[in-house]
Amino acid sequence: MNRFYRKPKPETMKKNREFYETAFGEEIKWCKDNLQTLTQNKHKFLIDMYTILVTGSRKVTPKMAAAIKSSIVKCKKNPNYNEELRIEADEKLRPILGKINIVKAMAEAKDDYSVDFIKDVEKYVRRNFRITKKQMAGLNKVYKRLSDNLFEGDKDE
Repeated sequence: MNRFYRKPKPETMKKNREFYETAFGEEIKWCKDNLQTLTQNKHKFLIDMYTILVTGSRKVTPKMAAAIKSSIVKCKKNPNYNEELRIEADEKLRPILGKINIVKAMAEAKDDYSVDFIKDVEKYVRRNFRITKKQMAGLNKVYKRLSDNLFEGDKDE
């Protein structure tokens, strides 16, 4: 802590809290409802801003207010914070997760070295509700390599 920092007086903090309740009522309510998700996703900025709004420990500048509002708007469009978007994203990802599971089962059956990669991709897809082109290309390479090896044991007969 800065040695020149002076903690605000309790009256000032009370006045700030009362003002923030009227000015940022919706934002405080949204942050309170989604506090657990914010901590799970490590959204430090919104957690800090929520703490300031609830405690009244410092003034909220216009730039901070704009940043709080825009950050909440972005979060409302994110499936991690919005139940309706999460359901929609799960529906879109169901076929992709099915393909990932097929490749993972093939790799585990052959005790392949790519099992960890496949598990990482699956974890990423479940957490971020999307898959990148490079991940998809990597999965396709693994699938192709495993399916080519599928008939190698039959050549000896």
